[in-house]
Amino acid sequence: MANGVYLAVTARLLVNLESLNMAESVGNITRHRKAPVVVEEDGAYRIVYVPVVSGMSLAHHYQVLLARAAAKAGLPVSQMSLQGYFLKYASDDIINKYYPEVKGKVGSKKSPCENERVIVESDVVADVGGFLYTDGVVKRTSRFSFSYMVPALEAVKAAGVYPQLHVRYTPEAAKQEQALIYVDNASALYTLSYILEASEVSVLGVCKAMGVKPHDLGADVRVKRVKAAVEALVAMLGNMAFGAKRSRSLPHWKVASLVAVASEGIAPFTPNPGHDRRYLADTLKRLEAQKSVIDGLDAEVHYYAAEKLEGDTSKATRHDTPEEAIKAAADWALKRLERG
Repeated sequence: MANGVYLAVTARLLVNLESLNMAESVGNITRHRKAPVVVEEDGAYRIVYVPVVSGMSLAHHYQVLLARAAAKAGLPVSQMSLQGYFLKYASDDIINKYYPEVKGKVGSKKSPCENERVIVESDVVADVGGFLYTDGVVKRTSRFSFSYMVPALEAVKAAGVYPQLHVRYTPEAAKQEQALIYVDNASALYTLSYILEASEVSVLGVCKAMGVKPHDLGADVRVKRVKAAVEALVAMLGNMAFGAKRSRSLPHWKVASLVAVASEGIAPFTPNPGHDRRYLADTLKRLEAQKSVIDGLDAEVHYYAAEKLEGDTSKATRHDTPEEAIKAAADWALKRLERG
């Protein structure tokens, strides 16, 4: 198809007392991941360091859920993906040791197109999440993207990290085997973004570049795999099912608001990052502006809000839950995929 079909989501999450992404240990302190962001104050800009959760961390947990959703739907997925190990068919040695599903079916002596076809057919996670097979010279770009989860700029002053004291006690404490440990906890109003290039799922990019047909696993395969990708996203955001150190630092959280956009066009139309309460209104303004310039751009905007959003949101459809907003946008995208 000339235009692509996409699903994009931006969410604002209020999260308290989380240790979802730890970066390093220094002595007896385990530190939360931080990153620099630029904020404006009194007409000037400055850098502040804030707690974040990396896009890689989000993508890992998303792919775990994607593997489970695929297996539940009877779609092909490797045992390594189901176990949460994403070695991604890196080399012949890796494939021979860990991927019996494709062992003997791919190799450096086979064409890159055939290698790509076998791997994509055999593993939904490799299809949607991409892989790099170095011996077979196949690079498949991920069909989904995650931003870092960062504090909303309007609330960046309310974001904080503080070390919490923990003690490891043993009966041998008298022998100085009692250890003091500090683990960083963070709290913030976070925002994150996600994009799924739905129309590129099941498309064999290497085969297409080589002019080999068919270079697509078919519309039926695509629709089933996109449904699994959407199910994984709903399970992830609807249950805060990501991050580390959850056994004793399970965060307190709520979805403050969420915007889901399904679009068809030459590029994915994405909601504004949720850095302030105008992000939905600004998204709608951008959409109208781009429709006046980009021929064939079509989109539908759905949202959920437990907080008061600012600006004109009348051209978006409101839902009672975040899950309903994502599903409504996904249904629109799936109909476009089924139509071809």
